[in-house]
Amino acid sequence: MGGVRFDWWERIAGLRERIGACAFVRTLADGTLHRDAFVWYLTQDAFYLRAYAPVLAAAASLAPSAAERDFWASSADSTIAVELAMQERWLAGGDPAAAVPSATTTAYLDHLRAAADAGDYDPLVAAVLPCYWLYADIGLRLRAAATPGHPYAGWLRTYGDPGFAAATRRAVGVVKRRFTRADEPTRTRMWAAFRTSAEHELAFFDAPLLRR
Repeated sequence: MGGVRFDWWERIAGLRERIGACAFVRTLADGTLHRDAFVWYLTQDAFYLRAYAPVLAAAASLAPSAAERDFWASSADSTIAVELAMQERWLAGGDPAAAVPSATTTAYLDHLRAAADAGDYDPLVAAVLPCYWLYADIGLRLRAAATPGHPYAGWLRTYGDPGFAAATRRAVGVVKRRFTRADEPTRTRMWAAFRTSAEHELAFFDAPLLRR
C-alpha cells in the first residue's frame, strides 16, 4: 500500500477556505463579533467537548496498539481537564451542561457517536480528525489577530497552543498510517467519515451567527 496517497488536506481545500471566510471567523478575528454570538459559540463548544471526550475514549478502547491507546486516552482526558475547563472560565460561571444543543451541534455529535458505536477503529479515528486538524489551522490565523485592545485577545491567544499542534500532528500521523495500510473499502469508509466531520466543522463555525 506504499503508493496510496493521503491527500485529504488538499481535497478539503475549498471547505477550509469557506471556514476561513465565514462571517463568524472573520468578525471574531477583527473584533467586531457581537458578544452574544461569542457566548453562544462557547456554550455550544462546551456542550460539544463534553460529548467529544467519550468518543475519543472509544477510539482508545479500540486502538490496536498501546501507543495509540495512550494517545487517544490522554486526548480524552485533556479535553475535559484543559479545553472544557477553559470554556467554563470564559463563560464566567455559567453552566455549559445546562445549555441546549443546537441542531448543528446535535448533528455533528450524532455523526461522531455513530462512528464510535459502530466499533470500527479506522473510520472512527478519521471522524475525529477534523476537530484536531481544522481547529489547529484556523487557530493559527485567529491567534495572529490577537492585537492589543482586541476584545477577544485573551481568547484568541489560547489558540495555536504548541501542545495542541503536537497532538494534531500525532492524530494526523495515526490516521495517515491507518489509511495507507488499509484495503480499499476501509479507505472509502475512512474518507467518508472524515469528509462528513469536516462538513460539520464548517456548519459549526457558521452556526453562531445563524443561531442554528
